[in-house]
Amino acid sequence: MPTAAGETQPGLSFDGFKAVMSNRSFRMLFWGQAVSALGDWVGTLAFIAAADQLSGGNAFAITGVLVLRLVPTLFATPIGGVVADRFDRKRIMIWSDIARFAVILATPFVPNLIALYIFAFVHECFSLVFLPARDATIPNLVPADRLEPANALVMGSSFAGIPLSGPVYGAMAAIALHFPAVPTQSRWLEHPWGLAFVFDAFTFLLSAWFIARVTMPPREQRDGQASERFGAMLRGGIGYVRSKPILIGLSFAVSLGLLGGGVLFAKGISYVKETLGGNDVAFGYLMGIFGGGMVLGFVGSQFHSERGAMWTLRGALVAMGGVLITMALIPALWMAYIMASVFGLTFALAIIIGMTQAQLLTTDEMRGRVMAIVHILVRLALLVGAVMAAGIGAIFKDGLRVPGLNYRADSNQVALAIAGALIAAGVVGVRGKRERSG
Repeated sequence: MPTAAGETQPGLSFDGFKAVMSNRSFRMLFWGQAVSALGDWVGTLAFIAAADQLSGGNAFAITGVLVLRLVPTLFATPIGGVVADRFDRKRIMIWSDIARFAVILATPFVPNLIALYIFAFVHECFSLVFLPARDATIPNLVPADRLEPANALVMGSSFAGIPLSGPVYGAMAAIALHFPAVPTQSRWLEHPWGLAFVFDAFTFLLSAWFIARVTMPPREQRDGQASERFGAMLRGGIGYVRSKPILIGLSFAVSLGLLGGGVLFAKGISYVKETLGGNDVAFGYLMGIFGGGMVLGFVGSQFHSERGAMWTLRGALVAMGGVLITMALIPALWMAYIMASVFGLTFALAIIIGMTQAQLLTTDEMRGRVMAIVHILVRLALLVGAVMAAGIGAIFKDGLRVPGLNYRADSNQVALAIAGALIAAGVVGVRGKRERSG
């Protein structure tokens, strides 16, 4: 796929995967991410299980844990972006992993709901300091024409932990239930989620060990950057994005894709149960197929179009919108399974291409802040999508009758159709921003 830094031959090729995995420093970063991502997904299940038990099954308590993992986005991510541009990125990643190790290891020893909320909040803050440093580091480890396979592998390692997390958590819980209680005041191993937190903690320590073996090339920093005030650096990052229409277009594109993802995640289970008449098993299959589609997207990112990256990105967004509209118009379980795989594929493509192009179009001294903005948009778009889905569901709680037809769409179908139409219509805006930037 043509990029801002060079040209690649059109067609499907996996040489990029082989090339980046032969790079020892990238390989160390990859394995560190793979290990800690698995631990983090196991830890997420542990947080949910702990909140459920400590609150006596209160659903709002579980929601509270998830919300507290989104709130730090608004302030921890900008801090992480500035820190990534001011200090040594390798050290930032190592110390962030060590901090997360300490926070997660302490969590089961203070088994009360308020402490659980505090630990979840602090853990997410360190994660949002880690991520901009990681994403700003990748272009320093691999050539520009290998960024897409590198990003695909890192993202793949992050999501590959999802199907493994359930069995690992189950094994940890089973061991904890049969383990003699430790003679401490907290008696943490009496809780089935205690050992899962310990497992999660040590994956971060292992990740720090891998990252310590990454060899970082020297960085060139602008004169005075090391002593520049935090506020000035933050404003500089925002101003940098605003001064580049193509980055605004990419931000818009990524936000569109994630908004659709937020709607689908929020409405997925009610769509399966209420609209399609399925059950929890059917929903599990749907999400598993979506994950399989994402794997196809990681592989498909190595197909290089003659028309370029932005053309592929727009095509992925159009397909995502079309998927949601099709699911709304044809409420059948078999169609939902097919569409879930297509949505996963195009969802992964949009994120990989957007991330890669943002890295290529950003100077190294600004890259940490730009990557921080990308992560803010990712989380906010998912949140806005979920809130939008809930709002549409409330407005159209009785469904919507299609004029001229003896047919009524329920609130889930209406939400999916509106989200799909917004994504498809928004592609025009992506194209316009891209063309004006040229």
